[in-house]
Amino acid sequence: MRVKKAFYAYASQEKDVLQDIRSTIEAINQTNTVNITSWENLNIHGQFIYGKILEAIDKCDLFMCDLTTLNYNVLYELGYAIAKEKKIWISLNNVQRESEVNYRGLPISTVGYASYHNAQQLVDSFFSDMPHEQTSPIKLNPLRQDFDRSLVYLQCEYNTSASSKVTSILDKSIISIKRDDPYEGSQPLNWYLDILSSATGVIIHFHNQNSEKEKPLIAARKALIAGISRGLDLEMLILAHAPYQPPIDYHDDIKIHSSVQQCEAQLKDWLEPIVSSQSEKQEKFRGFKSDQKALNVLSNLIIGDYVAENESQDLIEYFLETAEYMEALKSQQILFVGRKGTGKTANLIKLKNAFSKDKRNFTISIQPQGHEFEGVLNILNDLASTSEKGHLIESIWKYLIYTEIAKEYYYYLESQPLHIGRSEEEDSFMDFVIQNERYINADFTLRLENIIQRLKSLSKSDSIEDQRLKVSEFLHDAMINQLRVYLGHVLYKNEKVTILIDNLDKSWSDNAELKQLSKLLFGLLNIVNKIKDEFNKQNYKQEKVNLSLIVFLRSDIFNRIMSYASERDKIPFMYLTWNEPRLLLRVIENRVKYSKTGVSSPDDLWQNFFCRTVNGKPLTTFIEELILPRPRDIVFLFKTALSEAINQGHTRVEEEDFQRAEYLYSEYALHSLLPENGGRIENLDYVLYQFAGEKSVLTYEELVSCLSTASEQPVDYLIKILCEMTFLGQEVQNGKFEYYSEKRPPQIIDKLAEKLAARKLSTKLYQINSAFHSYLEIERTEVAQLPK
Repeated sequence: MRVKKAFYAYASQEKDVLQDIRSTIEAINQTNTVNITSWENLNIHGQFIYGKILEAIDKCDLFMCDLTTLNYNVLYELGYAIAKEKKIWISLNNVQRESEVNYRGLPISTVGYASYHNAQQLVDSFFSDMPHEQTSPIKLNPLRQDFDRSLVYLQCEYNTSASSKVTSILDKSIISIKRDDPYEGSQPLNWYLDILSSATGVIIHFHNQNSEKEKPLIAARKALIAGISRGLDLEMLILAHAPYQPPIDYHDDIKIHSSVQQCEAQLKDWLEPIVSSQSEKQEKFRGFKSDQKALNVLSNLIIGDYVAENESQDLIEYFLETAEYMEALKSQQILFVGRKGTGKTANLIKLKNAFSKDKRNFTISIQPQGHEFEGVLNILNDLASTSEKGHLIESIWKYLIYTEIAKEYYYYLESQPLHIGRSEEEDSFMDFVIQNERYINADFTLRLENIIQRLKSLSKSDSIEDQRLKVSEFLHDAMINQLRVYLGHVLYKNEKVTILIDNLDKSWSDNAELKQLSKLLFGLLNIVNKIKDEFNKQNYKQEKVNLSLIVFLRSDIFNRIMSYASERDKIPFMYLTWNEPRLLLRVIENRVKYSKTGVSSPDDLWQNFFCRTVNGKPLTTFIEELILPRPRDIVFLFKTALSEAINQGHTRVEEEDFQRAEYLYSEYALHSLLPENGGRIENLDYVLYQFAGEKSVLTYEELVSCLSTASEQPVDYLIKILCEMTFLGQEVQNGKFEYYSEKRPPQIIDKLAEKLAARKLSTKLYQINSAFHSYLEIERTEVAQLPK
């Protein structure tokens, strides 16, 4: 019988770990059970061994790797092995505290690992697991039709000028883009495998290796995905900011840039042939997609992506029109507030499409990167007068909005067919924009950066009059006033001009000065009123224009900055809430209906494609009790369950498919909390992992005991933040727990919990949200089970 081959990948930094692995390889090889080769066996003096490592992985039956440390070469090789459908066995020395935390932060936690303290334990684990015999490879989705391809884009963890340029270029490309944005949290392995199966290429953008800014876990995930992409033979572009010392495994594939211009050139050189090839396949794909939707089989159900940016085309077709959406259609000015995943971006996409369908309307969407406003905040700190800070903020917003309208309408006119003639007013407008091109016809990022550079000369020592003159000069007030006249002449025929603003909270950390941040937002809302009034005026110079504005903002940022609002009741805002379970189920029904399955009613849909019960509960009850009430969460759960059903060859999504999906969803839900933290809790992932194996209901004292060992920050502060994130709920009635939501202010929930504990002459009780139970292996307990 042939002795099976294995390849063991590991880092060389930790000498104790290195010696343990060497001893393990020697001990296992002596048994002739399996023949293990390591990278050290392939180390030829003076030669790169990258090709030989991949060749060894190709030939092996089992891929073994040690992830005690985050080694990018090892993760790249692991990704390559996954793509080649090799059996996987992972080892982890848990003497090092951070090893398990890092492992849980990678999208491979479903694979499992062998824990060890020494070589003998590692050998024993190997023969206990027998991975070369009993392990099954990770199943990949079959590659889809060649013309049904997207471009996968793993964004840089920081919104630098170079990364903003990459995003801008890709947004204007004809190719569909699937994004992995660190701001949105980490994605599970199945998500990557699914989108890579339909990818025409992959772009991975690293930040530099500045020790203060580098985020090792994000870079580690990218190394893993780079390996998977290489194993799938996808076209791949790896970009990195200088200075960057690339790992040897993808040393030859990486393009390091030291300027925006260099990054842009590297991207365009790589992208051009892909775009050219893809454009020839678009028409063919449309016919294929129509045929597939008519087949009425489980594999052709369209659940879509849980990140709105990744499904902007299909989303328009199956978007659920809620009361909040209908309100936005008729509002002149409104601020939408919601948690991540509640549909802010989805609403923006649908609203933009709805307004644009009517040719009498003109719609502009502004989605700045958060880091751009940090420079504005720094300038505000240099101004002594509060009134001048308000004047400066409003002036900046007015400049940005006027020039954005002008730029977009210029592009609109420029893109019109030649047989459509321009009016005299339109020609004059085009000439004016060209004359002021450096101030108008540039990306939002570049315009704002230019403002910041010019305004840096403002000083506290300047008089208020001098500051106002400088602001007026730097922001080209004379040009803006002229622009108002020109815009009126070309826009007055439009029924409605709508400005949609999103991403205002992106990359803003809690270290930012929230008071200044609030001034920035309120300045926007105030200037919109003034701009609306300006465009509503009509005289011998100016035409009247019907202008409206809709802003989207994350609720945790909104709630914190509102404490600085002097006239909160004057700010029109609306929460995006999904507290009605039936509404969330309609999100799924709309998507399945879009698949053209032929079902005549929602009841038929649930009977034909989904099981009736899970864990002894009706499917709808199982879902309601499990997920956080957000469209993103229910789409993730159903998409994952559907993928499990297809891989198992089921004709409908069965109970076991939802049970497997529950763990993956729980992992996703936990990781989705990290971006909402904003730096408030240090090492939040480590703090959350301390709850592993705990009871679902904890007394205040038990909570203190758990958290005091996980962080040096005040325990009550940690509890407050965990409640804000809805990781913890509080008992407000006997046996009834409530989580923070838009239903009522957090202060009321806190007070109800305190008064209940006082009436019961007992301590406060907290409950861990069911969404996180499966991943953390929380033991479900009832209040009655607790000791009195």
